[in-house]
Amino acid sequence: MASRLRVGEWRVAPELNSLERDGHSVHVEPKIMQVLVTLAERPGTVLSKEHILSQVWPETFVSEEVLTRSISELRRVFEDNPREPTYIQTIPKGGYRLLAPVVAEGMDTEMISTIWWERKEWGLVIAAVIVLLGALSFYFMNRRQHAASRGRISSLAVLPLTNLSGDASQDYFSDGLTDELTTRLAKISALRVISRTSVMQYKGGTKTAPEIARELNVDALLVGSVLRSRDRVRISAQLIEAGSDKNVWTESYERDLRDILALQADVARRVAEEIKIQVTPEESKKVFTARTVNPEAYDSYLKGAYYWEKFTDAGMRKAISYYQQAIDMDPNYALAYVGLADAYHELWDTPPREVIPKSRAASEKALQLDEGLPDAHSSLGWVKWIYYWDWAGAEVEFQRALQLNPNYSGAHGMRAEYLDSMGRFAEAAKEREIAKQLNPVSPILYQNSGEHFLYTREFDKAIEQYHEALELDPTFSIAHAGLSRAYALKGMLKESVEHLEEMTALGGDPKLAAKVKAAYAKSGYRSATRAILEDRRLKRSSGRWISSVNDAYFYVMLGEKDLALMALDKAVEERDPEVTALQVDPIFDSIRSEPRFQQLVHRVGLSP
Repeated sequence: MASRLRVGEWRVAPELNSLERDGHSVHVEPKIMQVLVTLAERPGTVLSKEHILSQVWPETFVSEEVLTRSISELRRVFEDNPREPTYIQTIPKGGYRLLAPVVAEGMDTEMISTIWWERKEWGLVIAAVIVLLGALSFYFMNRRQHAASRGRISSLAVLPLTNLSGDASQDYFSDGLTDELTTRLAKISALRVISRTSVMQYKGGTKTAPEIARELNVDALLVGSVLRSRDRVRISAQLIEAGSDKNVWTESYERDLRDILALQADVARRVAEEIKIQVTPEESKKVFTARTVNPEAYDSYLKGAYYWEKFTDAGMRKAISYYQQAIDMDPNYALAYVGLADAYHELWDTPPREVIPKSRAASEKALQLDEGLPDAHSSLGWVKWIYYWDWAGAEVEFQRALQLNPNYSGAHGMRAEYLDSMGRFAEAAKEREIAKQLNPVSPILYQNSGEHFLYTREFDKAIEQYHEALELDPTFSIAHAGLSRAYALKGMLKESVEHLEEMTALGGDPKLAAKVKAAYAKSGYRSATRAILEDRRLKRSSGRWISSVNDAYFYVMLGEKDLALMALDKAVEERDPEVTALQVDPIFDSIRSEPRFQQLVHRVGLSP
């Protein structure tokens, strides 16, 4: 097979796993390219599924569904209609046939056609061998030249691994491996690795590698696929240099599920070797070593992570169930305890006294098992801050997390919020800027930037940041809450109520949103605020836990200072996480000089 081909209108570069037409380049998985190459070796000939499977996946467990998905992906690239195909034809009970003409670049079309169709002629076979040797020589020479001329790679993103199982319910597994590879590579301090949150938006998308790299501002992309069959896993990985859109390295790995962490370590090691990044001896131990895992426990852990990422109350409760399953199967599984800790402290509709101590206990257990887990330190730092008001202890944990993993966007973001709550705004801004570089399309980071500018009384900048968050995720209700506050502080009450309505509707209560809208239309801002407060009272009386800090906010806006202070007193008593911002939140400026307010600030540990 020649190094470069033309298949119909497309220029195909098998060694780069790319196809190009009219200046538009598309990358495919290595195995998908091999399927195309196998078809191109005998254009016009019906090739059985068994033949293609044996050529592309020799001595490997795969189902026909994997081949079907590969053909489907090629058709998507070629924009080929399977009912009226011009590239790949399906032959019922027969296999597949490549219809498009195939030409090896740099050779006479008629000669190539003869080579394809009359390869039993010895003279032509010799010619084909000469061409092949020449192509291979050209390929390896180009590869050496490319390696020599390649720019320095100091940043990369691990794009979502493609699930080749043919079963969408296995997405949690491929998504989990994407996250695990990202986390492992992020422990290399000399390498900037983009957070999983920012890369997941490209799952199933059609953007080219250069486009994605440009948007994420990285030098390279790690792409690939994962195939799981019972307790065997195969990962195909490909490192693409962003600037040249060229393949740096491609390899496949296959392991028993017990050795899945070793598989991840092997991929990370190969990436580090290829880009020649500096790895310290301490980092080498963390990144390139791994223990075996209980397959069932690992599976439950990945399911927990999958539901955690949904970031809903129902998702968190499912995550807790799966993390606990993982722990029951493997009581020494430190990462499962971290997941459990993170899920507990995100149950925002549950009284903090019921869940935060459980979160702390899980974090501390994870650290007993593995002190070097940055996620466990950041989780512990978070609860020390928002619930225990151990300000010094929280700082120690955040700094330890970032020492262990400087690429940990979440820890940078958490520490930024912590610093903002103490009024250390310059330090907070620096931390958040680092977090955004590592996670450039995270709505929550822009939301938190909005809070930062709210605290610094730069309301127009706060509004900008909240709108940026909504650009990234129009359903992000918390950003509407921030906009409502910012507009209220600017005296723009109509706009404040509009975003209050949006927040309520997106939060799953369209009836209340309609009630707020009607109340404002009838009697103005005070009436709309009363409607919100009455709804909160009714929900609380039905047994739901609801933060009292927001009650205080509405009472302040109504000018009812005593009720605001009573609500804040209740919030402090309940150890409501929101009270950590008392010192800086401009909403409370009108009651800040009140002795009762100052006593509350002191109780939270924000004053001597």
